[in-house]
Amino acid sequence: MNLDQLPYFVAIASYGSLSSASRRLDVSQQALSSYLAELERGVGMPLFFRSRQKLYLTEAGKRYLKGAQDILNEIGRARSAIQMLDRGPDQELHMGISAHSGALLLADCALEFGQRYPGVQLISHEGYSMDLRRMVQEGIVTLALTALESESFAGLQVIPLCRDEFVLAMPAYHPRAKRAASFEELPAADLQEFRDEVFVRSTPETSTYRMMEPLFDRAGFRPTVAVSSPNINMIKKLIRTGCGIGFLRYSSDPAFCYYRLKTPPYSFNSVIAAPGHVFSEPERYMIYLINKYMVHENAVLIKTDALMSIIREFSPEDYQAEVIQ
Repeated sequence: MNLDQLPYFVAIASYGSLSSASRRLDVSQQALSSYLAELERGVGMPLFFRSRQKLYLTEAGKRYLKGAQDILNEIGRARSAIQMLDRGPDQELHMGISAHSGALLLADCALEFGQRYPGVQLISHEGYSMDLRRMVQEGIVTLALTALESESFAGLQVIPLCRDEFVLAMPAYHPRAKRAASFEELPAADLQEFRDEVFVRSTPETSTYRMMEPLFDRAGFRPTVAVSSPNINMIKKLIRTGCGIGFLRYSSDPAFCYYRLKTPPYSFNSVIAAPGHVFSEPERYMIYLINKYMVHENAVLIKTDALMSIIREFSPEDYQAEVIQ
């Protein structure tokens, strides 16, 4: 196994195309084709199914990809550790996040960020939406990730990332539960139809609470609340175990069933910064990574010029795909 060529395999698997991988790596398509043929001869079995337009990993290919990614990650961690032996970090990036979903998202980004910028120490500051606004205004953090609409942060610089629809979740054994094959096939309902249900809710300091409170006002009732918590993971567990129904992002977890509201609530995920702040390259890369790990199949990318410029800077192929779609 030639370790220097492992990125070739990862790129071919990621893009599903020799031509796209060739452009990404700045290596000729013929060289990649020869590399892949030699690799498959050495392994003794095909690593890709081939069609006219795309390459698909075989089971052997999936296992080879996992091994290649593990090796490249270990090499990246080792290089970062070696570079930090004789000196401390050149810079610090102070970032504001929510204590639960934001912390998990930042953990997803940390390895790739550290591999690209080993001299930048990432320091997280946790808080709720208004705490994050204050941190930005006071200069404690240079950027923060929030989940409220842009209007909530008037006077600050805002880069919207994506819009998430929240759905009404209940355990799969709930009497009103209806199984659906996909997000698009979820049954629709008005919130007032659930006025007799017991709810599990976020607490008032959270962005989720602020998003949901107007829904109950419009529906004309105050919900009966079994448990309130600021922790979205706890809320999910409480709904799963039957303490009540509540609002979550959709997932394919069979433990839950969902209803889409006819007037749906949305989470507008954005990065905020001080007015006039010029984002450094590490900060722009962090925004790119946040967008990469945050956007899932049901989220809607908010294609502002600022965001698309960042995507184009760090992943031209992804930018072109967005434009084509």
